[in-house]
Amino acid sequence: MALLGDAAHAMTPNLGQGAGQAIEDAVVLGAVCANGAEGLPAALGAYDEQRRPRSQAVARASVTAGRFGQQLRHPIAVAVRDTALRLTPGRVALRSMARYADWRPPAG
Repeated sequence: MALLGDAAHAMTPNLGQGAGQAIEDAVVLGAVCANGAEGLPAALGAYDEQRRPRSQAVARASVTAGRFGQQLRHPIAVAVRDTALRLTPGRVALRSMARYADWRPPAG
């Protein structure tokens, strides 16, 4: 059995990566099954090995974004966050988000 998308790694909506992660999962699962000359168990192991680190990192980043975004309530903390965001250059903010959009499908 293989789980993918939210069944494998449910995400908070803070980075908008749930559907993207499901598509990445499907692409990797298809690739390892197509190249799985060693059989389905080996292909599923390869799928898990390839996807787990990235999907867990994205899920953690989404939780963190939520904590500092919508869940932050203390007025001073909100003011500090808002000021930091206003002072952050646009290119720096975009670069920090690029790691979630910069995914390459498996070769071959």
